Amino acid sequence: MTRVHAAFVGCKVSQADSEAALTQMAAAGLEPVTDAADADVCIVTTCCVTAEAERKSRRLARRLARDGRRVIVAGCAATLRAAQFEHPGVEVLGDEGWGALAARLAAEAGPALQVGGAAAGGAAEVGGAAAGSRAAEVGGAAAGSRAAAIKMGVGVRARTRHTLKVQDGCDGSCSYCVVRLVRGRPRSVPLAAAVAAAREALAAGCGEIVLSGIDLGAYRGEAHGGAASLADLVEALVALPDLRRLRLSSIEPDHVGDDLLAALAHPRVARHLHIPLQSGDDAVLAAMRRPYTVAQYLETVARVRARLGEAMLSTDIIVGFPTEDEAAFERTLALLQDDLFGRVHVFAYSARPGTAAAALRPLPAHVVRARAAAAGAAARAAQRRAAAAALGRRAEVLVEERRNGLWRGYSSHYVRYALNGPAQPGELVYAVADELRDDGVAGHIVGIAG
Repeated sequence: MTRVHAAFVGCKVSQADSEAALTQMAAAGLEPVTDAADADVCIVTTCCVTAEAERKSRRLARRLARDGRRVIVAGCAATLRAAQFEHPGVEVLGDEGWGALAARLAAEAGPALQVGGAAAGGAAEVGGAAAGSRAAEVGGAAAGSRAAAIKMGVGVRARTRHTLKVQDGCDGSCSYCVVRLVRGRPRSVPLAAAVAAAREALAAGCGEIVLSGIDLGAYRGEAHGGAASLADLVEALVALPDLRRLRLSSIEPDHVGDDLLAALAHPRVARHLHIPLQSGDDAVLAAMRRPYTVAQYLETVARVRARLGEAMLSTDIIVGFPTEDEAAFERTLALLQDDLFGRVHVFAYSARPGTAAAALRPLPAHVVRARAAAAGAAARAAQRRAAAAALGRRAEVLVEERRNGLWRGYSSHYVRYALNGPAQPGELVYAVADELRDDGVAGHIVGIAG
């Protein structure tokens, strides 16, 4: 039997695309494996958000191909510049969808695998094109096949925390962003299909559903009586009896409206929101074509805190944007050094082909590196403050895996826990943090959550 391993570089959407690919492979009768060393074929879902993400994508594909494995690349970087993946043993998926690829691999493996398999087009697609193309698949796999793949043990995270892609594409105009160019126009999974996919994952043992999308707040899923909003989807998902926790992957500030906040106040929703800031300077935000000022962003944060209480906020920051002077960077750094965020993802700006910002004169490389280092240090301090705030307090932790004799998982506030005590993967437990660790906290389990 052909054994298939899937890997990804980049965001939750890239992860969801990777999981959707593996699901289709399992539905076609191929054998998913968690270790690349055991695979005959490796599928790599790539990223192009920065030049470094493209480099990581190339390195991963070439490393996996070293031992004679067949590597198939898809996703954003493969769509942006397919030629960069020219390498012995590496091929680009192109316009072929996951279902068609699965059927082709099954056919190449021989007639023994062609028993109903995954028909091309069996996936729930929006736009009807291949993953990695401008109209990438949204939703993932045919009914039943996702649960089957999860039950086969396709990765611990797939069994406990399932990333559900419900939206793709973006009609924004950020001057630095190439992802919107390769992902195309916004499109969404119908409400009923999204709920059905979540129900399958929960039936397979997942404890947490993570909603993902390129522009998640733009979700407008087809539903009876019109289009459903993200708030409608959240309300539908928290009503599923097997759901332990729902989490959003990322949402833009202008999509955090009162209706959504009301839906997110449900006790099954994680008290954590990732809201990209990108810069703490209004002039830089304007040059980035971000549709808000710092004051407007902070007003959004205030509304989140007023409605959701002690919600933990995480964010994205781009340092070294061409128009960012030292004063602008210091304003950004000051926000990171405040108690505003518990996690910060720092990106060093790199010009992306086809974007408006690529025409601007870049800052000296040493300046960008220095600012990235300073912002990175502030990000690590912020994460440590968030972890320290958890000490001695009871928290609900979703157990994901056992490593080095300890259970590991994340709290509702997205703090990583390492725990002693009885538990099972996918279980929601009450835990108390006793001490800080480099990546979060260590503690003990005090009970099973409802």
